[in-house]
Amino acid sequence: MTSASEPSGSAPVLIVGGSLVGLSTAVFLARHGVRCTLVERHPGTSVHPRAVGYYPRTGELLRQAGVEDAAVREASGFATHRTRAGVTSLAGEVLFSKEELEGDDDLGDLTPSRLLLLPQDRLEPLLRDRAVELGADLRFGTELVSFAEDPEGVTAVLDDADGSRTFRSSYLVACDGPRSTVREALKVPRQGRGVLSRHVSIAFGANLRPVLGDRRYSVVHVKNPQVTGILVHDDTLSGGTLIVGYRPEDGESLEDFTDDRCAELVGAAVGAPGTEVTIRSRFPWDMAEQVAESFVHGRVLLAGDAAHVIPPTGGYGANTGIADAHNLAWKLALVVGGVAGPGLLETYDAERRPVAVYTAEQGSLQLALRSGTATPEQQATVADAVTVTSGQAYRSGAVVGEPDGADLPVASDPRALRGAPGTRAPYVELLRGGEAVSTLDLFGRDFVLLTGEHGREWISAAVSASAELGLKITARRVVPGTDAGAGTLADPDGNWAARYGGLRPDGAVLVRPDGVVAWRSPGADPAGAETPVLTAVLSSVLARESRTAGR
Repeated sequence: MTSASEPSGSAPVLIVGGSLVGLSTAVFLARHGVRCTLVERHPGTSVHPRAVGYYPRTGELLRQAGVEDAAVREASGFATHRTRAGVTSLAGEVLFSKEELEGDDDLGDLTPSRLLLLPQDRLEPLLRDRAVELGADLRFGTELVSFAEDPEGVTAVLDDADGSRTFRSSYLVACDGPRSTVREALKVPRQGRGVLSRHVSIAFGANLRPVLGDRRYSVVHVKNPQVTGILVHDDTLSGGTLIVGYRPEDGESLEDFTDDRCAELVGAAVGAPGTEVTIRSRFPWDMAEQVAESFVHGRVLLAGDAAHVIPPTGGYGANTGIADAHNLAWKLALVVGGVAGPGLLETYDAERRPVAVYTAEQGSLQLALRSGTATPEQQATVADAVTVTSGQAYRSGAVVGEPDGADLPVASDPRALRGAPGTRAPYVELLRGGEAVSTLDLFGRDFVLLTGEHGREWISAAVSASAELGLKITARRVVPGTDAGAGTLADPDGNWAARYGGLRPDGAVLVRPDGVVAWRSPGADPAGAETPVLTAVLSSVLARESRTAGR
């Protein structure tokens, strides 16, 4: 037995929670070269399907992390599961039917990624394997007992099969779910409508092939006298998950959901007498709209469900949590590496919390819309999924706005944004050495400066700023046509400048490691001061010493 006073090690970042968001945080941090240790009290990754759908923007983030290809292969059996339907049962009457993410085939000008359907219990192992491959230290069967902050870092007490011991880190990222013990210990209040209803997810096995035939559903809303709930079937047609509600105020409890009772509910949802049902697992959860009032507490940062709980009706919860991890990782990497000031971490709250509030509200609006209770005013404010997930706009110290730029809403149609600072850098297909390359594949590790064919002064400025700030910057000219020299990108369709806001051939755009536009200049600096301008911009973004940023 080990004494709690005996240290078990240290790392710049300790991640608490090993579900989707915690594993994503480990992947993104390790990819930036940050040593991190993840602790998870359960012995392994999720055994319950839980989240299922991931929007194209999440696919882009997984692409940067080197996980998208494996996820697409694992999800190939779900490729035709695109229909959301309402039924009396799988064998009964179809009340409505609608294709998920209608117009998805029209997203080719927006993104190379697509809607991905893959149960959480099958995505988590892919993230785990990638995190280990990148060097992250994952400790399952290890629980956070307590932690204490000080000006230099966090000391945690961890408990595993060998006993308790201390662990030292510079920062702690709490990814420990909606009942986050870290958030509760910090006494961070939450805002929002609170718990809306209580549910239990029932993972089951059953031969669904005879009743489904050639139909493939992404989500099925079931309503009949025996059961009301949501059913999702897997790609093997040998099982799925049924989600039903219960009302503690009416005397109902989780104890009511015995194996026999769950099998009855699943049987009623399938609607085919004689179907044999086995119960694999149960997972209780609350449908809620709750957002922490701060995502940053000294050296402790909240992410995923620990920071926000979003009604699942829009399928935004896991997507938002993975985006939290992506936003936070590069900032932690630069702060831990001494390149950025600690103020950069404050921009995590400034950027992600408004998005979480907006997205949680959108989840509630979707709930009202699908339940038929939405007012005309509410219906008018419902945004489509691509807008919610790909059209976000950040306002923070990590973005240098334009002097005449209007404040953007939290989310807009991404096609209308055209590279505005604080928004996702637009997708354009270019050529590099004669080979096709997406602009999205240029982003993910370092700052990237793109400039037009006459932007050589901006390229020189990037070299100087990189040397002065100790920051790696990839700088490339984008030239029209199909022939480009070494270190240059070719724009065969002539779309790049227009997609990035109509930049002139001597203009430039600076993109952060998370693929968000940090700043742009429509042309050359009028005073020929490209180097001091770019250095000041980067110093501002990195929360370094005070400078006058921008033009």
